Amino acid sequence: MEEERLLKEQGKKYSLKDGASSSVMEGMGLKYITPYALSLGLSNKLIGILEVLPTLIANILRIFLSKAYYKKSRKNMVLPFIFIQAFFWIPLLLVGVAYFFFQLKLIYASLFLIICYSIIIISGLIASPAWTSWMQDLVETNRGEFFSKRSRINGFVIAISMITASIILDSFKEEKVFLGFILLFSLAAIGRYFSFHFLKKQYEPQPTRDDKAFFSFLQFAKKMHSNNFGRFVIFTSLMSFAVVIASPFFSVYMLKELQLSYFAFTLIVLSSLVSPIFFLSFIGKKIDKYGTVKVMKISGFLISFVPLLWIASLLLMNSPQWVLIRYLFAVEFFSGFVWAAYNLSVSNFIYDAVTKPKIILCFTYFGFVNSIGSFLGGLIGGQLSGSASFSIFGLGAILSVFLLSTVLRILPSIFILPKLKEVRQVETSKAIIQLKVKEKLEYFIKLITSYNPRPT
Repeated sequence: MEEERLLKEQGKKYSLKDGASSSVMEGMGLKYITPYALSLGLSNKLIGILEVLPTLIANILRIFLSKAYYKKSRKNMVLPFIFIQAFFWIPLLLVGVAYFFFQLKLIYASLFLIICYSIIIISGLIASPAWTSWMQDLVETNRGEFFSKRSRINGFVIAISMITASIILDSFKEEKVFLGFILLFSLAAIGRYFSFHFLKKQYEPQPTRDDKAFFSFLQFAKKMHSNNFGRFVIFTSLMSFAVVIASPFFSVYMLKELQLSYFAFTLIVLSSLVSPIFFLSFIGKKIDKYGTVKVMKISGFLISFVPLLWIASLLLMNSPQWVLIRYLFAVEFFSGFVWAAYNLSVSNFIYDAVTKPKIILCFTYFGFVNSIGSFLGGLIGGQLSGSASFSIFGLGAILSVFLLSTVLRILPSIFILPKLKEVRQVETSKAIIQLKVKEKLEYFIKLITSYNPRPT
């Protein structure tokens, strides 16, 4: 028993190292896919497809792999796909080599870029249900605290990686910026290889399996509307649909519409990553104390207004650019805080709501339904943002997409979120959704002012 406990504690340390290493890939690779695609000349529609198609394919494949997740070692399911993910950064950068130096046609460059990037994303997503089950057995208590710590470390590494990446890209002249991408994606591959190394060393507890716990996706879908976890999946999938209508195009808006430098772009994106570093410990403790649903209700309501704050940037178009950059930095700082709360509460809700034998299946089906929402949102957003005729209240196409996303985010927060119920025993406190407007503000101010960062 004591040996098992020590192995789990050591496994948690390796998990922190794995997260930090994979964050190098995130900060130097995944965060710069849209700028890379723009440098190759991809349209808004193709960028939308690039963002959502891999997720849909991965989640379809996970449905077919659901029995394999049950029968095979979770570690053996994770490691090969992490290795593939690390490897395919090299073909991805070779697409640019062929385009910039050997005049590969844009249509082929776009196709190969989508294929290579899809393999990277698909590999990671196929590994994630097994990784989730693995981590559920590894971290059995105080999950909010552990995963908030892991997320803070990851956020710090991503921030450093992105600052470094922006300096690298801005140090090259515009026609040679691709050389910077070669360096970035090489470092992204190295980061993921280190992550693979730490995962190999991470302890895998004996899984809790029950053959009777298996159920098909059709069985899950039929009962989805009538149970708490099913309503949670419906809510998150509708939010994914609403969010992805706009999310691929914030980068496009900054780089194409506002003509910001890579450094300014990075500073703005970075603020949403720095923000959770300050607040995740606080959020994790609130989740452990008051439950995931209350935090989800607060954050789910607040993220609805993030695109609206981006639209307000129109008021600063005639101001000096540094004023606009500061404003967008503040918007993304707020966005990072509410998204950190939302993502942490969503992931912890799954851990709390699902028994160990069912975690892989439920996570797989959750991902599949969410990917459908994301895919449809990305297609609609890509089509509308690239249309010269699409306008709401006289706004340009991209800002109109942001406004549409705002409205569609609010609806599930109003109609579905209040129906979700906490699944574990927590301290009682009023849910913010149920309070009057004045009480909502008082409750939120109380949460913010009670923040006491834990020293690390």
